[in-house]
Amino acid sequence: MNSALDSLTPPLISFEPAPMTLGECVLTLEVPGRLPSWNDILGMEQWARYKTKKEMADVFLCALRASANDSSTRTTSARSTLLTFADTLERYLLMRQEQRKSKSLRKRLAKKNPSEPELKSTESSKVPF
Repeated sequence: MNSALDSLTPPLISFEPAPMTLGECVLTLEVPGRLPSWNDILGMEQWARYKTKKEMADVFLCALRASANDSSTRTTSARSTLLTFADTLERYLLMRQEQRKSKSLRKRLAKKNPSEPELKSTESSKVPF
């Protein structure tokens, strides 16, 4: 008797997204190439470390853009999450580049226009304790 009633009732349809569980993989992105170990990075000189980090960021940005363009779901009103991540990474890299240029310019200006020499402390101006 109950089985006949169960077959007549339609299944419940939920439009709510399934709750996320801790440790569930949301996104998988494969970046081609070998990633250096932390010891490899720390063992590099400054400019080699900079070059390695820049190359890794460029490869990661390229992979993000490629996977966003290969998505089977096209969005017209809202940008995809991968494109948002790619734009954020690109803006961060540009911001860091501008900071480096600004810092370099300040150093060059300081060398050209040295400020007045600082006064050296003398024995009489030291605090007795």
